[in-house]
Amino acid sequence: MRACFALAQRHALQREHEDIDPFVPCDDPVAKEIVARAVAAPGSTAGSGWAAELAQQSFGAYLHDLAPYSGAARLIALATPAVTTNPEDTTKYPTRVGATAPGFVAENSPMALSNYAFDAVQIGPAKKMGVIIPFTRELAKRSDAERIFAQMLREDLAAGLDSALFSTSAATSAAPAGLLYGVTAGTGVPGADSAAMKQDLIDLAATVADGGSGNVTFVMAPKRLAKLRILDPVLAASLDVAASAAVPADRVIAADAAALLVSTGPAPEIEAANAATLHMSDVPLEIVSDTGPTTADPVRSLWQTASTAFRLLHDLAFAKRRATCVAYTDAVTW
Repeated sequence: MRACFALAQRHALQREHEDIDPFVPCDDPVAKEIVARAVAAPGSTAGSGWAAELAQQSFGAYLHDLAPYSGAARLIALATPAVTTNPEDTTKYPTRVGATAPGFVAENSPMALSNYAFDAVQIGPAKKMGVIIPFTRELAKRSDAERIFAQMLREDLAAGLDSALFSTSAATSAAPAGLLYGVTAGTGVPGADSAAMKQDLIDLAATVADGGSGNVTFVMAPKRLAKLRILDPVLAASLDVAASAAVPADRVIAADAAALLVSTGPAPEIEAANAATLHMSDVPLEIVSDTGPTTADPVRSLWQTASTAFRLLHDLAFAKRRATCVAYTDAVTW
């Protein structure tokens, strides 16, 4: 995060030709290495020698650190890491179907062989997720600019991750299928009390734990989590629960994170610009399309308004190792 801010601040203050050192604390060599890699030529961004491994480790750690803000980040931290051989293609991961448990062997007796049967889970191709954060030159000069920038980046990435993972939509050319796609929603137990709450959680846990690790992570809206803590604070403290603003208020999701495969790109693409033109919308259009033509509105020139835009792009792919590792209930009453 510090590397991202340093690069953006240098552009915002129009000091692109200066060394990055003034914008990064002297005791943070990691941020300097990531920035050095971010401004490397495109042909070198995937190779070693440009802190690629360091950037990958830092980005993975950053996603894990988003867990307090993002239910998806919480699952990513617990999921089984997957490595896609080609980001533009699919990769098949073996999933074991049955096994022979090892047993005791008498002296001079033959030892049993493990008998494995495998199925294959398909993950990928990775899809591109991106965020653009515009801010003014005046904001970049504020003493608390890094804190403000960091919070904006957390909120945007958390919203993007959660919307992607907890979607009920099928895969498209732009986005992977959500974890809830193809999953039949349960219906909340009537009663609107502590007993109804416990039964909902028990039913969800029983579904995702069957044949799995038995470790269940619940994801719910912040409003629902607040109610859970009021209704039964002891139970809430004993569960692995994460809040997500992308989850509807009357929905509760349960997942066996160990049965999820998650692949992230080797490192994010980090860029900052102060001479671009942007459609200032969370449903962006082409500035001028070739149909109509249609003109996007409102449009802002960063150069004209002395502003900077920071852009972060990263690749993400995920898949379920078993179909029942994720379940959800709608219309909960408590």
